Amino acid sequence: MLAVSLPTAYTLSVALGSLLAMGVAAAVFLPRLDPVGFVKEFLQTDWKYLGVAWIVTNLVNTIAHRFHADRTFTWLVYEFEGPVVAAFQSVTSEPLTLLFTAAYLVGFPTIVLFTYFKLKAHDEREARRYALAYVVLVLIAVPFFVFVPVGIPALYPAVAVKPLIFDVSPIIRAGMLATDTMVKAFPSLHTGLSVLAALYARKAGPRYAATALALAGLIVLSTFYLGIHWITDAAFAVVLVGVAYWVSRRVDPERVLPVPALGGLRPAFLGPDRDTE
Repeated sequence: MLAVSLPTAYTLSVALGSLLAMGVAAAVFLPRLDPVGFVKEFLQTDWKYLGVAWIVTNLVNTIAHRFHADRTFTWLVYEFEGPVVAAFQSVTSEPLTLLFTAAYLVGFPTIVLFTYFKLKAHDEREARRYALAYVVLVLIAVPFFVFVPVGIPALYPAVAVKPLIFDVSPIIRAGMLATDTMVKAFPSLHTGLSVLAALYARKAGPRYAATALALAGLIVLSTFYLGIHWITDAAFAVVLVGVAYWVSRRVDPERVLPVPALGGLRPAFLGPDRDTE
C-alpha cells in the first residue's frame, strides 16, 4: 500500500472534496453544461485567468511563509477588540464543528472557483472582472501579511478560544500547520474572497446569488467558530473587497490579460443570459 504523509493526505482530501462539491454545484446550477465545450473553452481562455489567480495565490503564500516581521501584532488586535470572538464558541458540538470545518476547507474553494464558471455561463466579461478582482484582493493583502503579521485567536493565550478545527482529525491538524504560518490572519482572505464571490454572484442569477450569500456567511462564521480569525480580520477584509471590486469595475481585464488566439480562432463573448434560471 502506498503511504502518504499527513499533509499530502490533507491536500488530497480537500482537493477531492472540493471537486465533488463543484460537481454537485454544476449539476444544480449548470444543468445544460456541455463537457466538451467546457474543456475547449477552458483551454482557450479560462486557463489564463485561473492560472494567474493560482500563481498569485501561491506566490502570496510563499512570501508570507518566508518573509514577515519578527514580531507579531496579535496583541494589538486583542487590545482593539478584546475576547469578543470567544463568544462564537459559547455553544459547541461535534456536528456543528464538522459543519463549519467542511465550510472552511471545502465550501471556501468551491464558492471561489465555481463562481467564476457560473459567471462565465452568464457573461464572460463578468467572469473576467471577477478573476481580476480576486487577483487584486490577494495582492493588496500581501503587505499586511508581511509587515503586520497577526496570529490566529486559537493560538493566543489571552483569549479563551480553542483550535476546534485541529481536533477534528490529525490529518487536518498536520495539513494546516504544514501549509499555513498561522500568523497571517489579518486580513482574512477566507472572508474577503467569499464575500467577493457572493458580491459577483449577484450577476449570475438570483438562485445562485442566494446560495453564494448563504455559503459565504457560513464560511465567515466558521472562521470565528473554529478559532482561525478575529472580528477585525474579517471587517478589514470586507474593506479590501470594496477596493478590489472598485478596481475590477474600472479596469478592463482584457487589457491586463488579453485573450490569446489559438489556431487563428478567438472565442467570442456570448453576452448575458447565456445560462438563464
